[in-house]
Formats: sequence, structure tokens, C-alpha cells
Amino acid sequence: MKCLNIIIYYDNKEEVEAYITNVVAISDEMLDIVVVVNKDTKNLAIELEDKLKSMGISICKFINYGENVGYLNAMLFTIRKIDIKKYDYVILSNTDIEYSMNRFFYELSCKTYSANIGAIAPSIYSPNTQRYQNPHYLKRIKKSHFKRLYFLFKFPTLGKLYLQLSSFKRKKKPVLKEKSCMVYSPHGAYMIFTNKFISLISDYTYGALLYSEESCIGELLIKNGMKCYYDSTLEVIHYESTVTGSIDYKKRFDLWRKSIKVPIWIHAITN
Repeated sequence: MKCLNIIIYYDNKEEVEAYITNVVAISDEMLDIVVVVNKDTKNLAIELEDKLKSMGISICKFINYGENVGYLNAMLFTIRKIDIKKYDYVILSNTDIEYSMNRFFYELSCKTYSANIGAIAPSIYSPNTQRYQNPHYLKRIKKSHFKRLYFLFKFPTLGKLYLQLSSFKRKKKPVLKEKSCMVYSPHGAYMIFTNKFISLISDYTYGALLYSEESCIGELLIKNGMKCYYDSTLEVIHYESTVTGSIDYKKRFDLWRKSIKVPIWIHAITN
């Protein structure tokens, strides 16, 4: 088995370095890593690349598209630049992730998923909330919900209220790990995609910068006749550091509204 792990560099040299050194230690040569540089104010990414090479870590490739391409597009652009055929899985993950299982990739290599599984959502534990973030969305989100959010985020006051209510709901996430099951989409902190699904979406470009990526994935799975499987036997820890918290609310809601249009559009053509 061979996996490609795509991660984002966004002025977070220390976090990226820590993630890479940790994951390399447990990957047993089953992993290649692509670091997409979305923001590098102090030009430290090249320094990090050289440092990793000096440490004998040769499985990393740094790519800079010359702009911030966002999270999902970082993966979509990258799979068009490399030979994707040699990978069984493509993983898009945050760098604030720790592997609670030293045999994570070995366990993944032993799995045999149904042919219609396009995405795998592992168990994700958040020490911050002391809860599990998967299963994320069990059922398909209705188009009316997307439209309601599109309206709410037009008004910052309503948008802030919605976020507060969402934060309260997150606190009600399960404390105990739930059993494996089919879900609508994976949590964006750690998403595993099969080669078959990646091949089907290789020409797709996400029409937004941030937000709603999980819903977009859910809709692309449906569009291509595939499903997402929450596998509770695989687990990572998510420490929830974030780069989006510094974005002011108006800009954040503008980005959100733009991103919401994407799943609405896919939803419309798959009904």
C-alpha cells in the first residue's frame, strides 16, 4: 500500500515540521508527502525543505502555486501534477494532527473497503472539547439548508449568532466513540480518499477559497455514485489550531457565502 498525504503550509513552519517528523516515524515507507505552500511571509518553507532533506527525510515535496489556493484546491491542483496511479489512498489533512495509533498506516493497509467507497473518515478525537468529531454529517444536507446559510451570512450579526449556536451544538458531540457506519461526508481535519474517487474528480476545481469543503466532498461522492465510510478503528487526534480565526467576520462570511454556492450547484445537478 502507498499513500499520498497532502498538507498545507500557511506560515506555520514549526507545526508542519512537527507533523512531518511524527508521521514519517510511523509510516513504514508507505507514505509520500506533498506540502502545498499557501503562505510563507518569512520565506521559511525552503529552509524547512532543506532541513528535512538533511535529516534524511526525502519523501517530502514542496509545491508553491504562487498564491493561496485554499485547502481543497491544494489537493485538486496537486493530483493533476503528479502520477496518482501509484497511490492507493490520498490523504488531505491538517498539520495539527497527532497519530494515536503507531500502526495507523499498517492498519489502513490491511483494510478492504467496498468498491463504492470513495472516502474514509477516521475517528477524530479533540482534546479541546473531549469529544469525537466523526461521524461528522451522517445524512445529506438539504439544499434548503445551504440556501438558509447563504442568507444568514449576508448579515454579520445573524452569522455570528449562527456560529455561537453551532459552537453549542458541537459541545453535544458524542463523548464516546460511535460505531463504524456510512456517512454523508468526512470531517475536514483528516480525510482519506480512494484512488478511484480521486481519479473521478481529478479535473474538478473547487470554486471557492475556504469553507464548505466537506459538503462539496459529500456532493461529489453522490455525483459519482460513491459513499463515505466512517471507520472507527482508525483514529487520529486533532488539536484544533487554526489559521482562519484571524480573518475578520465580514471577510469570513463573504468567503462562506461564496463556498456555499458550490455544494448548492452540485446538489442541484445530482437530484
